[in-house]
Amino acid sequence: MSYKIKIGIDEAWRWPWLGPVVACAFCFHPERRPNKAFLQELTDSKKLSEKKRETLYQELINMSVWENAQVLFGVWVVDNFVIDTINIRQANKEAMRRAIVELQRKLPPLTPLLTKEGKAISSAADGRVGLEVLIDGKDNYKFDELEKKPVFIIWGDAKVLEISAASIIAKVFRDKLILTYASLYPQLGLEGHKGYGTKKHQEQLQEKKDITGIHRLSYKPVKAVLEQKPKLLLHICCGPDATVPIMDLKQDYEVICFWYDPNIQPKKEYDKRLKAFKRVCEIEGVECIEGEYDVENFFKKIKGLEHTPEKGDKCTECYDMRLERTAYEAEKLGIHYWTSTLNTSPHKDLEKMFRLGDKHSMKKNLEFLKIAFRKNNGFLRSVEYTTKHNIYRQNYCGCVYSDTFPGNEKKWISPNKKTWAW
Repeated sequence: MSYKIKIGIDEAWRWPWLGPVVACAFCFHPERRPNKAFLQELTDSKKLSEKKRETLYQELINMSVWENAQVLFGVWVVDNFVIDTINIRQANKEAMRRAIVELQRKLPPLTPLLTKEGKAISSAADGRVGLEVLIDGKDNYKFDELEKKPVFIIWGDAKVLEISAASIIAKVFRDKLILTYASLYPQLGLEGHKGYGTKKHQEQLQEKKDITGIHRLSYKPVKAVLEQKPKLLLHICCGPDATVPIMDLKQDYEVICFWYDPNIQPKKEYDKRLKAFKRVCEIEGVECIEGEYDVENFFKKIKGLEHTPEKGDKCTECYDMRLERTAYEAEKLGIHYWTSTLNTSPHKDLEKMFRLGDKHSMKKNLEFLKIAFRKNNGFLRSVEYTTKHNIYRQNYCGCVYSDTFPGNEKKWISPNKKTWAW
């Protein structure tokens, strides 16, 4: 008896951002086919309910076992690491090729196909005689394991029974694999999106830590997250001191600037510095957050220390207040890295600044970057920048108790009209 064997091939999980691609090669046994009623139930797996698809899947599995098998199939999985190495199209081809090889091993011995004159048109010795391979889609692959190039059929899973059966096996196999992955990575919510690029999946991929071992790192949305710079909250004390830190930190971080300086008086001076800060952020294209003008708490913080020397206890309390508030903001925003432009001025005690930064980092599980922005001509670069962009440069630190505070009249009037005198 001479006959051909028709093989249908389909794949699953080609387009998601994670997981392997699964291919199935399927054929009916040339001498034992399922009954007509069962065949009529086969169609594109996407048109079947999940329950019906699983029922047909189990029936196909049962029909494939032991010596009286009515159907034969091969399944192959190519994981996300290979996909990232050779690209999804080649990985899909490899999954199909290996599925074909697995199915070929299960095929019964084939008799030669004969012409009308009784002459063999090909040899059965290589086990590839009479295979007609039909594949869903339009990839146009060619396989060395086949004598003839496959026929590619768009919407083939709805037109060819063998492809329909292959699509059911591949997709249910994929669904079972998803359940396993879902148990390993419950945060992904795979049951809902199966790894496709849904809005929910996008929302789950915000930082590098959100990328799992099953994500396809070569896919643009995943790759974009991997290449995303970590966020850093930068406390700003003034516009000029912000220039060099922002420029330098932007190379390695997504910089978010936080303005919090309740020590600056009078309010007119505060507003001028705030405006300069916002101008630098605008030029550098970084996000800026304006903190509260918490003057009254500043005076409470340094009460009794007003006339202590520069760089002494008064300044320490001032630094501490600003750094503590910045650490709180970093924790609230979920930003792990932070630092301050207070590290810029040559008039600041760097070691003291670093100790205070570490103190507040330990309380909130953050990381304070100990960078001396004044190094590498930091001050000179800042002067050049502010000159070029016409950024206001102050001539005192901002505190009314500073040695360089202008004027002889030492009083400051708060927004609520209370007056502090000294």
